[in-house]
Amino acid sequence: MTAIFLPEGHQFRATEHAGGPWSPDMLQGSATTALMVREVERLAVTSGFAVRRLTFDLWRPAGLRVFSLLTDMLRDGRKAKTIQVRLMDGEIEIGRCTALLTAQGGASPADPFSKIAAGDAAPETGTPPPAFAQKWSRYFQNVSVRLIEGALEKPGPAAAWMRLDVPMVEGEANTPLLQAVQAADFSSGVAQIVDMREWTFINPEISLYLFRAPEDEWILIRSHTRVGAHGAGLTTATLSDRQGPFAQVMQAMTFEKREAA
Repeated sequence: MTAIFLPEGHQFRATEHAGGPWSPDMLQGSATTALMVREVERLAVTSGFAVRRLTFDLWRPAGLRVFSLLTDMLRDGRKAKTIQVRLMDGEIEIGRCTALLTAQGGASPADPFSKIAAGDAAPETGTPPPAFAQKWSRYFQNVSVRLIEGALEKPGPAAAWMRLDVPMVEGEANTPLLQAVQAADFSSGVAQIVDMREWTFINPEISLYLFRAPEDEWILIRSHTRVGAHGAGLTTATLSDRQGPFAQVMQAMTFEKREAA
């Protein structure tokens, strides 16, 4: 069966399907973040706490090699816990996830000031992107995409449903949280606003704030990007499932002008 990673004892070997957009021999960001959140989710389930915030720092590019995970409990409180998961390539730290977990209460207050938003179009009603856009990376070729607003191949805000169709780790089902995290990495791509023949852009970090747990394998990304000074930018996105919104995403962006051919 096709999978992004193969388990090898307590380690994980990246397959060719983990290849990213800048090089087929380098990990896709979605693979990096999803492998770390898999460990966060395991610890959350064990403790009975809810995942509330996930901040990923992507420090170094990583090849398609064997990785391990190191976990530390930074804060172990009765109402809140902070967990750190580090992704290791041998002795080199590739990235880090800092996760906030909170105790689950019995009820939530009503919000009399919120507006009832119209429901989003279902993924079954959306349209797939052009074939060339689906070939952005080897990883992306295993992601189903259904656009309900905008277009991936044209600059501007957009809204797209996404679902990873192969296991992140061989032999395991992809959970809704894992689907949400792997989809969130595409927020800046969904909302790209520049001609990619003239500009490159990266997000060296990504943060998700969850106000409820996702409940579906299809994740809707509705995102937009703003450009600031000196190559800085910010992508913000709302993640939804079929029941409605469940998280906000923020990505710090860096733009760089391509050299003339």
